[in-house]
Amino acid sequence: MRLGYELIREQLFFQKELIERVYWFIRLRWLAAAAALAGSCAAFFFARPFPVLPLTIIALFILAYNLLFLRSWKSLSSCSPLNVDSFNTFAHVQIGADLAALFGMILFTGGFYSPLLIFSLFHILLAGILLTPFSCFAYGIAVLAVTGIMGTLQYLGILSLAPVLQGFIPFNIPSGPTELLVSYAVFTVAVLVTAFLTTSLKMSLRLKGRELLETSKELEASNRKLKALYEMLKKIGLSSDLQELMDLTTRSSAGIMGVKACSIKLLDEGRRKLKFASAYGLSEDYVSKGAVDIDKSPINRKIIEGSFFSVGKIEEKDYFQYPEDIRKEGIASMVCLPLRVEKMVLGVFCVYSDIYYNFEDEDIRFFSLISDLVALAIETLRSEMNKTWFLQKTAHQLRSPFSTIYSMIKVMNGGFLGPVNDKQKELLQRCIRRIEMLGDLVNDLLKLGIKRTDADRAIIHPVDGVTILNALVPLFETHAREKRLKIEFQIEPGLDQIMGDEKLLDELMTNLISNAIKYTPAGGKVEVHLSREDKNRIRLEVRDTGIGIPEEDRSRLFTEFFRAENAKSFCEEGTGLGLVIVKEIVDFLRGAVLIESKVGEGTTVCCLLPAI
Repeated sequence: MRLGYELIREQLFFQKELIERVYWFIRLRWLAAAAALAGSCAAFFFARPFPVLPLTIIALFILAYNLLFLRSWKSLSSCSPLNVDSFNTFAHVQIGADLAALFGMILFTGGFYSPLLIFSLFHILLAGILLTPFSCFAYGIAVLAVTGIMGTLQYLGILSLAPVLQGFIPFNIPSGPTELLVSYAVFTVAVLVTAFLTTSLKMSLRLKGRELLETSKELEASNRKLKALYEMLKKIGLSSDLQELMDLTTRSSAGIMGVKACSIKLLDEGRRKLKFASAYGLSEDYVSKGAVDIDKSPINRKIIEGSFFSVGKIEEKDYFQYPEDIRKEGIASMVCLPLRVEKMVLGVFCVYSDIYYNFEDEDIRFFSLISDLVALAIETLRSEMNKTWFLQKTAHQLRSPFSTIYSMIKVMNGGFLGPVNDKQKELLQRCIRRIEMLGDLVNDLLKLGIKRTDADRAIIHPVDGVTILNALVPLFETHAREKRLKIEFQIEPGLDQIMGDEKLLDELMTNLISNAIKYTPAGGKVEVHLSREDKNRIRLEVRDTGIGIPEEDRSRLFTEFFRAENAKSFCEEGTGLGLVIVKEIVDFLRGAVLIESKVGEGTTVCCLLPAI
């Protein structure tokens, strides 16, 4: 059974069609009345007698009541809500009035033998277009009845009507009852065939229109789902917390599909039990039942093996480990799919409905798309968390021995353990430079790990970017002088605050400016601009006249540990993590990074950051 709003929408669709056709009928009547007047005037000049005056009066009468119909249509169209029954009645009145006027003309032009009789078929056609098939055949039978009575009266001599325009009538005047009946039979067939073909065509078009409406509805629903899915994926992409990611998924999926509840169950390490990792719309009692033993749950066992499960009416107790809890939750139907990345199953994704509903193939495909994307997001985030943990663990383990070695070599280089000759001093200094490079790498690894684990803990709030940048000016002016570079800071007055975090913005600006100074030769120039991009964004731009970035390397700029070949040749020091940190900070702040560069001319890095 279709939903009520769908039926209402369909009714509105065909109601609009009726309203438009009724108005089209009124406009057509102007042409018909004008043609009748023109025909009467033209016939006046014929030699044979012609009833010009009666036909002219009838044509003027048609114009008069058509003017009344036009006013009535405007009045009906201005009503809110529109009443389709009123327009149906209005269509009946118009067709009835036109048939009455037409048969008036027929009486004055020969009755049964009138050349205008054929135009009654046109009104049958209009009735088929505007009204129901029953109404169309009813008007056809009415026309046949009036025509039959009129022909009989003429044959019996009761009506004495002389035909006009003898050469234009569709049949000859019969000389006997047999010929009269044959002529009437031909006319009857013409009327009934016209009614049948018109109503058949209309029903066919109506069916096509209904199918088109259904297709439009399905496309609209699919578009709405895909937009919602896109928004969900955007939020998932910004999440760095696994629990937040899964909670967002269950909540959004239930909303997208309009179902009662949604859950994610993940396999334990032994892959023998499923534990609720996230649930939306299910009671605490149901979720707190504990892990689901796969051996005792045929449904979950089937899903873990790679199949999906859908049931439109839950009745079979054997399917569930806790069937009484299913009934208590009010779950009437459900569909479950594996959370799968390639051939590895992570768990089960379930959707629950509180009404009996047989999920269609389209629903299954959409849920399967969601489950695959969610499984990929979960696995990606897990891998990222493992990598982050490894980075932090490695950096912490390396930091202590590097500090010890660095301190000992500095002591040796200072001559505190005895005299050091020039050759030894040179070797020690080279060791110091190498250890400093490794120290920079360890520090960047620690920074990157901290950004990935603590970024979500940062409270996004209005921050004065001007104050943060001004605090860095003395540091980088000194750094630039040491490298014999010119550096300029241009800050637009009256800037709005940036939605961010002080530490993150300080790290962002420090990385960008230090990179620009590092890869700009002596005598070059670095410019730092902080300005308003538009009413919603602040533009941080760092421009240099340095070595530039080769075009073939730009796609890998935000890849960890990547350094372009010209950067390695120009400066041995560097970890390849600076721009990675910049990108992660900007992404977390929901901004954008734009880079323009030309080898030998310099690079411009632009960060668009959200303003208040």
